[in-house]
Amino acid sequence: MEYADLERMLISSIKEVQIKLGYEEEVIRFYYPEQALTKLLGISGESEQEIKTVIEGFKNYVKERLGDIRILKSRERFCFEIPPQGVKYVWENIEDNGFLKEFIETVEKPHTTLEDILNVFQKYTDGRVCCLTSKDEECDYIIFFEDPSVDNYRYYVKFHGNHITYHRFLSDDARDMGL
Repeated sequence: MEYADLERMLISSIKEVQIKLGYEEEVIRFYYPEQALTKLLGISGESEQEIKTVIEGFKNYVKERLGDIRILKSRERFCFEIPPQGVKYVWENIEDNGFLKEFIETVEKPHTTLEDILNVFQKYTDGRVCCLTSKDEECDYIIFFEDPSVDNYRYYVKFHGNHITYHRFLSDDARDMGL
């Protein structure tokens, strides 16, 4: 099973929340589509028993670090409920990703430009940064590192006058969603 990949994704999501909002010792919930989750875990997802077995295995795998997480299925997505113990573990043991921290700080500044954002990306790689113009009205640009070992997310950036919003998806999930 690819438990480590799922754990890294959850920790990255917790860290993103902590960078944006600060630390609170409280429950945090994340929602993931079933298709994305089964792909990340390397399972077919065709059997409910297979999914239950893998989820129980994952809960045991992360229990020491993230505590007794709850994983609930609702329609075509899963809710991962991280208890305060897990949120605290991330706060105390996982360093801020320099790139993600600087990216968030940059997009939160009024009047940030595309060039400002691309400069943050370039600062963290010797390789190429991809910046695609989006045809989707939900975002203006899709920005990501050509080398996924730097950061394996695609950032969907939308400019709204003097402020910016963004969403980030794992590269594989973005491709699967046609983004």
